[in-house]
Amino acid sequence: MGRVITPDFRNRGKAAHRRRVLSVPTEPLFSDVEIWSRDYATTEGMVFGVCALAAILSRHLGREGQWPTLLVGLLEAVQGQQEAGGEKLTQAARDLKDMVLSETTRENTQDFSGALLITDLIEYTPRYRATAR
Repeated sequence: MGRVITPDFRNRGKAAHRRRVLSVPTEPLFSDVEIWSRDYATTEGMVFGVCALAAILSRHLGREGQWPTLLVGLLEAVQGQQEAGGEKLTQAARDLKDMVLSETTRENTQDFSGALLITDLIEYTPRYRATAR
């Protein structure tokens, strides 16, 4: 027995499956030149580093969460590093790096690797400068 097939042109423009596309930019927020050209032993370099970390983390994690508290802790440790040594700075940097590593996904790997690099530079540059003199 024959069967007549009629095309249904009304549904032709609709996609079969709607997928949610993440609006994660592919370009990193900061270039290598911007990161490496700063002197993280100075206050200006450290403030740039903390602001860069805030920009990266807010881009991928939003404004909520534990990262703002960890950044404030890092700023306080940077301020008090001369008085109390580097233990507080090391602990604040490790806490921030642990959080960044736990939130790393395939989409944010490039920016978060930059965030880890900046955190390491903030943590180790002043200590290196002090021992190199």
